[in-house]
Amino acid sequence: MRQSQLGDSRPYYTSVLWWSGVVLMGLGELGNFAAYGFAPASLIAPLGCVSVIASAVISVVFLKETLRASDVVGGALAVVGTYLLVTFAPHTSTHITAHLVQRYAVSWQFLIYLFLEVVVFSILLYLYKRRNIKHITIVMLLVALLASLTVISVKAVSGMITESIKGDLQLTYPIFYVMVVVMVASCAFQIKFLNQAMKMFDATEVVPINFVFFTASAITAGMLFNQNSANWPVPLPQVRCLPRTQLIGQCHYCRYVV
Repeated sequence: MRQSQLGDSRPYYTSVLWWSGVVLMGLGELGNFAAYGFAPASLIAPLGCVSVIASAVISVVFLKETLRASDVVGGALAVVGTYLLVTFAPHTSTHITAHLVQRYAVSWQFLIYLFLEVVVFSILLYLYKRRNIKHITIVMLLVALLASLTVISVKAVSGMITESIKGDLQLTYPIFYVMVVVMVASCAFQIKFLNQAMKMFDATEVVPINFVFFTASAITAGMLFNQNSANWPVPLPQVRCLPRTQLIGQCHYCRYVV
């Protein structure tokens, strides 16, 4: 934005400031990746609320977007929802090994979930590409479905690397490299759809909706893949209600009714 205002025709990737941002973002994501090796996804995913609040501040300070009273209320509710999710999430994580990942990947719960996800993703992609329906909910659901695969694969890869560092080598198993491919591919397509969403809609709409959908898909996929629903310290019907507080908060950010 600064280069365009100054009439500078050089590509943005020649800017030192831009590369500084990329490096900082990479360090942050590296820490996020490492966290999956030590804690369950249902505990880590809700903490992304920090990025939502930060994005709201950044959009006002740097992008000169308007801060409304509903944004402040929404941010407060999002923080409350995150607190509830983190408080009631399981705080113990299973040691992830290659054999455990293989067993989880062929469990009937996860296979049914994966089949339903493929069907829903195909329908949404058809509506988005063929029917040319450019609604923000459709794009964000595509991202969320890919994100569930990303969370599963990141959890598996990070966990197996952690076990390898501890002395139990897991990098010789084919399932490790399968999960690496799934992780990279799902991340790449997520970035593609997110970039398209950012071009069509405001950041104040994309970021909060993406966070809510990502959190819901991460918790669901994590419980089904890791089969850790029994570890929740409160009944699951009560836990499933907790993201609604976040959803109510995030809706205050958005101009669309989700």
